[in-house]
Amino acid sequence: MRYLTRNKLYQKLEPFKTAKKIYIFCEGQKREVDYFIFFQGLSSNIDIIPIPSEDGKTDPEKLKNNANARFFGNDEIDATYKLSKEYEDEVWFVIDTDRWNEDNKINELKSYVKEKNDKHKSWFVAQSNPSFEIWLYYHFFQEKPNSEEVSKCISFKDYIDFKIKGGFDIRKMPLEIQSAIHNSEINFEIDNEQPKLFSTEVFHLGKLIVQFTKNQIDKCFEAIG
Repeated sequence: MRYLTRNKLYQKLEPFKTAKKIYIFCEGQKREVDYFIFFQGLSSNIDIIPIPSEDGKTDPEKLKNNANARFFGNDEIDATYKLSKEYEDEVWFVIDTDRWNEDNKINELKSYVKEKNDKHKSWFVAQSNPSFEIWLYYHFFQEKPNSEEVSKCISFKDYIDFKIKGGFDIRKMPLEIQSAIHNSEINFEIDNEQPKLFSTEVFHLGKLIVQFTKNQIDKCFEAIG
């Protein structure tokens, strides 16, 4: 796999005032956020805004509360974000399945999203099973993970490090997003409105990002030959 880091491939562009904003609430404070930051500035027509979890509060309920406070405010803080219907801004929650099916937290988040979409569809959930790392896996592999191999690893994150030599490099490997979209979509399965094991809904968000950045991604591949 031949790559240069993103900052050596393409000059960062500032978003237009009319750019579509994509607010992405992430369970993690680092890996997911860094992944989506990679696409910032590839196109002036989209403003990608990844938002980390706060103080390690990663479950779907905490993400929902964080989003609610940022867009609508509460007794402690004023709203800091605003959705533009004119520019078709969107809000995404990128969540893991892991243990969050306990206490119905995922379904409660999805109900909240449906409520927000009653008047205008601009809120979405992208759930991965078991975790965001399955999305990273599909950047390089067309088949679902081998369950026996996965069981020998301490965690699915460790499995990714085992499968991808040197681990997933956030600085350059997101360029393979179009492969990830294809591979994850053909392997996607759902049951009771939730992704089955080794399935992820992040390809929906990936398609949106590529819609605006495909030309720049293709130019990056041309640059590295």
